[in-house]
Amino acid sequence: MALRGSLPCATCLLVPMLMALPCAAVQAERVSYRGIRPSDPGGRDGLRNPERGLRIETLIAEPPGLPAWGPANHLKGSVSEGFSDEWWVLDATRYERHGLTLAQTYCYMDPYVGQPLPDEKLEWLRQSFAALRASGLKAVLRFAYERDISPPTGPTMDDIRRHMAQLAPAIRDNLDVVYVIQAGFIGAWGEWHSSANRLEADHASMAAVIEGILDILPPEFKTQVRVPKYKRWALSLPGIGEYEEVNERTAFDGSAIGRVGFANDGFLAGETCGGTWTEPPLYSNPGNPEFDTMTRESAYVPVDGELFWSDVAGAVDGLTAAVRLRLHHYSSFSLAHSFSEREGGGRYSIDTWMRTEVTPGTLEAQRMPLSDGYFEDTAGEPVARTVFEYIRDHLGYRLELQEARFARRVRSGDPLDVRVSLINRGFSIPHLPRPVQLVLVDAVGNVVAAERCPADPRRWQPYEPGDESFAPLTHRFGATLRTAGLRRGVYRLGLAMPDAHASLRGDPRYAIRVANGDVPWVVAELGLGVNVLGEVAIR
Repeated sequence: MALRGSLPCATCLLVPMLMALPCAAVQAERVSYRGIRPSDPGGRDGLRNPERGLRIETLIAEPPGLPAWGPANHLKGSVSEGFSDEWWVLDATRYERHGLTLAQTYCYMDPYVGQPLPDEKLEWLRQSFAALRASGLKAVLRFAYERDISPPTGPTMDDIRRHMAQLAPAIRDNLDVVYVIQAGFIGAWGEWHSSANRLEADHASMAAVIEGILDILPPEFKTQVRVPKYKRWALSLPGIGEYEEVNERTAFDGSAIGRVGFANDGFLAGETCGGTWTEPPLYSNPGNPEFDTMTRESAYVPVDGELFWSDVAGAVDGLTAAVRLRLHHYSSFSLAHSFSEREGGGRYSIDTWMRTEVTPGTLEAQRMPLSDGYFEDTAGEPVARTVFEYIRDHLGYRLELQEARFARRVRSGDPLDVRVSLINRGFSIPHLPRPVQLVLVDAVGNVVAAERCPADPRRWQPYEPGDESFAPLTHRFGATLRTAGLRRGVYRLGLAMPDAHASLRGDPRYAIRVANGDVPWVVAELGLGVNVLGEVAIR
């Protein structure tokens, strides 16, 4: 008995060691990441990401070759005078360096009041959708009839309903290139004011337009109204549902309250923001209940904005604009208004923003989001930045990886556990759902392993809604990749966030790229855009 008892004691020293070897081999390592520095390749350019950022503005689906409003001032003399989709494609191309991926597209239907839309109009619309897709853009889409204030004639609600029914198939066939459909149709420029038939005076008409748009769209898509209180007025009527403020619980459940955002077409234009908040004495300031409602709701719904043309209500200070854009979670903003390259004429607000320096101290004093290295070069020396750059880079989401944990060496067949954390440094969230995947890519670009993470980017808030300190939130997710059957070698571990539509899943222009200067971007097989977290050796 003593002998039998002594022999295991010798081997028991070795057995645990042998058992521990695989565990030691697959021990996770921590990899940290930094933000984008201006001295990084392309570091002074805008980071191109879908469904966010600056946008152009254009007509679409106009009769080809006929005179129409446009093109942008910088194109005059170099393109045909008659309408062409080429106008806005070239306009968007000019601003690719600013990461532009959106176009506000106006489809006017004024010639068809009192009659159905002709087939050619619907075909022109489909052609414009195709041009968006070819250009890697998505539409902030608006339909309208009245091209100016108080025209002599305008649509009835019967016209609007008839045309919505005709438009629905073309819209549904091209949802992959639609970001949001604004609640137009009524009034001058589709802004729900100054209509010939006073449709904006009837809350039932407002409700009918919202309901019609939401019926066309799948439940994950949203619309936007020009004035925040219009949402409450319309959704309080029978038929759509009882109004309540949207919150984290209802934001993505498909209910109407979570599907109506805001489009401020008078951003910081005078004390009322161009008629957005007309309630004295506070108007467009905190403390006005209507203003504060948007502050709370904007955390969950898409918000778009634009300055007045030609600064007609006065110039807008860049830092003031940035603070308001953060407060109300703007995802998109016009590069067309009050910008001399597109308007012509003198020097306007956006021109001034491009020349106005902003400092880290100024941003910190306002508790604005600030990325590591945003104001420094590779050597740690300070680099001047403009308020335009800051606004451009922080509209919408800006996903900055903080760290990842994974094993650098794994035996083939063993699980590869990966954990990732990030901070959203942007003003808003991604508003359309998309998959979040961890992948392994081999040396020739084949995706040899992939796992979907249980993560929803729509919930990656930059800060806790209502937190007046604006403290950045850290979001964590992960998955376990299977390595069975993989050959020995070195693989790239990556994070992929492609478009949710099958038609765009293989187009890297529609995939999310993280805001990190030390995370390479590669295009794997079938066009999958991948953020490379590091390398893993399979033994």
